[in-house]
Amino acid sequence: RAYRPRVIVDGGAHLGQFALLARKTFPDAEEFHLFEPQQACLEPLRKLCASERFVLHECALSGRPGTLRFLRTEQPNTGAHVVEDEAAATLVEARTLDEVFETKLDRGCRALLKLDLQGHELDALRGGAKSLRSIEVVLTEVSFYVQSHVPMAAEIIAFMGGIGFVLYDVASLSGRRRDNRLREGDLVFVRQDSPLLEDRRWE
Repeated sequence: RAYRPRVIVDGGAHLGQFALLARKTFPDAEEFHLFEPQQACLEPLRKLCASERFVLHECALSGRPGTLRFLRTEQPNTGAHVVEDEAAATLVEARTLDEVFETKLDRGCRALLKLDLQGHELDALRGGAKSLRSIEVVLTEVSFYVQSHVPMAAEIIAFMGGIGFVLYDVASLSGRRRDNRLREGDLVFVRQDSPLLEDRRWE
């Protein structure tokens, strides 16, 4: 569909797998911003971001700047998340999308935002109210049933609709192992004035 983002933002970068895939998929992208607060991931990410076009932000994305209690891990963990239990947590820096990007993005960037924050996606989106006006595509993880603090898919769909995005595609779905009940997935949202939405032909 001729979508070529100039800026790609990877929230929850882990070891950079998504950013590397995005660079291969969108070789003309000019900047890749990787956000990761997990201490065990930072050294590999620093090496990755020593290369041209990659920028590492050693912090979490959230709804407001400050600090968050984050799961303490010894090894890189794809399930690391914000926690309430102080005994299991370490403090990490938190920043908002608006704090980082408000004056750095414009619609010509056709920016792509990916969020895989283990339940903290809605908070991160709320911290990007201004930046999201200049972001064209959002790929975000969602949950399909209540898990303590994790927002439901319906909440994220409603929030995105309220700020001018439409649900464009379902990138993946995942069921829980014991009975395959739909548990989580990745949804693609596109800003309602995006050229990606212009072709409405049935076939």
